[in-house]
Amino acid sequence: MDKNPILEFIERLPFFQEFSDDEKSKLVNTSGIFEKYKEGETIIAEGESGSALFVVLTGSIRITKSTLAPVQEGHISLQEPEEITIAELKAGSIFGEVSLISNRPRNTNALAKSPQVVVMKITTEIIEKFNLVIQKKFQTQLILTLVQRLDDMNSKYIKLKASIQKD
Repeated sequence: MDKNPILEFIERLPFFQEFSDDEKSKLVNTSGIFEKYKEGETIIAEGESGSALFVVLTGSIRITKSTLAPVQEGHISLQEPEEITIAELKAGSIFGEVSLISNRPRNTNALAKSPQVVVMKITTEIIEKFNLVIQKKFQTQLILTLVQRLDDMNSKYIKLKASIQKD
């Protein structure tokens, strides 16, 4: 019997290494978990509420942040916001974890960068349907993901600061 190709794919992802084959299979077989996007479509939008993380299965994603000119309350700006690309994510990448954990509005945009993007959308409701053992594995992996992102940001900050001080 052939193994589900999506299951084979997520078995190789570090995020799911601590999950048993049965747990991964249950996740992959959850209905409504997969979403498709075409190039340029918005997956998540800055400022919207969201309680889901996403795993990129195929294609690539562009993570952007809008920059706005400071505006006093009650005023408007005629300046168009600028979109700054923060990261480009490939298959196997995870994004959206901050809003999943914090229930705070999204702080970035995620846009489909390739002709077709397929993501696995894992919501709080999906995680809560699993037993406590699986929920704890999700929590642990989310913490490890955030720690890695923090380490990466610190390294980038140090490099940027060093290059500014040189000049």
